[in-house]
Amino acid sequence: MSWLTAVVFLLIPAIAVVARRSAGSWLAPSAFFAAFWTVFGGLPLVAGPVQVAPTGMLFIAGSCAAVLLGAWLAQKRARIALTSRDVQEPPLLGWLIAACTVMGLIVVVVIVASINVGGGSQGGLVGLIHQLAVARNAGTWQEPAVARILTAATYLGPMLSGIMIGLRSAATGARGTNYRRWISLVVLVPSLLITAILTTRSSLLIPLALGAGAYLATAVATRSVPPLTLQRVALLVALLLVLGASFILVQMARYAGWSSGQPLAVAQLVWLDTFPYAGVFSAWFQAHAVTASLHPTLGQYTFAGFFDLLHIHSRVAGLYTDQVVINGSNYNIYTVFRGLIEDFTIPGALLFLAVVGFGAQVAYRRAQSGGLLFIGLLAAFYAFTVWSFVVNIFIYNSIVLAFAVLIGYLALATRPSFIRAAARLGRSPAT
Repeated sequence: MSWLTAVVFLLIPAIAVVARRSAGSWLAPSAFFAAFWTVFGGLPLVAGPVQVAPTGMLFIAGSCAAVLLGAWLAQKRARIALTSRDVQEPPLLGWLIAACTVMGLIVVVVIVASINVGGGSQGGLVGLIHQLAVARNAGTWQEPAVARILTAATYLGPMLSGIMIGLRSAATGARGTNYRRWISLVVLVPSLLITAILTTRSSLLIPLALGAGAYLATAVATRSVPPLTLQRVALLVALLLVLGASFILVQMARYAGWSSGQPLAVAQLVWLDTFPYAGVFSAWFQAHAVTASLHPTLGQYTFAGFFDLLHIHSRVAGLYTDQVVINGSNYNIYTVFRGLIEDFTIPGALLFLAVVGFGAQVAYRRAQSGGLLFIGLLAAFYAFTVWSFVVNIFIYNSIVLAFAVLIGYLALATRPSFIRAAARLGRSPAT
């Protein structure tokens, strides 16, 4: 680890502390963004297989400062008076979660059926997973179009679940006995099955990130942010260990029969896939950021899904075609920052993040006032932040569609006509 990089890194927690004191909460957008990068910028310094260059870390610190600046301008320019308004559970929430779960299971059935048609079911479940991985890498199997469309339900469902858990936790208290709110987590079952079949960790991690973002946004709206206790930290660590062990088992099934499928080899591969992002981004930044700024791509990375949908520019798997070889493994995760620089230049990327900070702060204040609609907008910021160490989460059209449905539903949920219609179906907001 370079001592200069470590010194530059200290700017990030300093910005986080300033943002926390200014906003009064770690869930305030500027504090949350800087706190997230305090953790995810610090981990690669001690656990990453690639050394992080000081210039790349300096840009990350500048990004945190840009979000803070945008949020500060929102506080000064867009003064929003806080009001005391109870947030009621929107109607038909449970039915929508159930519908998303069913659609997610349909995705699983469609995927399995497409594999069976191809004759890849021989050798048991592990053999099926291994053969599918080979077919996907060779380009001989693609996810059916129906499954790709319905995948939006596996993103929408966890967000609705996060909202339900947040609202019912606030209603019963953090230590309440209403355990029924946790039943909504069944919506993650399709994501678990898809992860096991396709051996794609993002199939589970993205829904988890979206659900967590929706829960945090709901906690802001209900003003019931749970305190960070030792018990909760231990529970989070245990969850991360379980996820890590599960991903190792899934990768072992993927590489079954190969030397790379041994437990130690898979554990090393998971490590290599988890921590190099800051080092890979900083190496790219040092070598290509200035050149990329001279030829901005004007949105083809930040809005890759739209560009692909409109046939302006094709979005390739993994977003970036150039890869870095680390101990014989290819790696193409460059964080959200590379796409922003490629699209808008270095100063343009910082300006973009300042605008994000401004909008997120407005949504945060509106959500604090009990604005149901702004829960969806604030959840979008949290999801953007949590996935920023990989790429811009909104390059996927299915995620954009899920958020569009979520925000549309939350907008309708406050209309009396919608509430009356829901009541006729035997479901009122109070239940």
